[in-house]
Amino acid sequence: MMDIDNIIISGIRIYFPPDNVLPEPSKDMLTFAVVFDADTLKQYLLLVHKENKWQMATQQLFGSTAQAITAATKIGKRIWQ
Repeated sequence: MMDIDNIIISGIRIYFPPDNVLPEPSKDMLTFAVVFDADTLKQYLLLVHKENKWQMATQQLFGSTAQAITAATKIGKRIWQ
């Protein structure tokens, strides 16, 4: 299986940072990061790069990356409308 560190879907970029080290975000599109909290929550967090910093995109925690991707695309869709 190939490692994927980011995808572009529905006009947004979603990073999957290895070791949860957040990247310098894309400057040309809405950017999210899906990070895994292995220490305490054992779930995925969805972050958004907004106002020149990474912040929580939602208070919801996700059991899989697919759920986080779905949430990011829904947020992106609301922003574009």
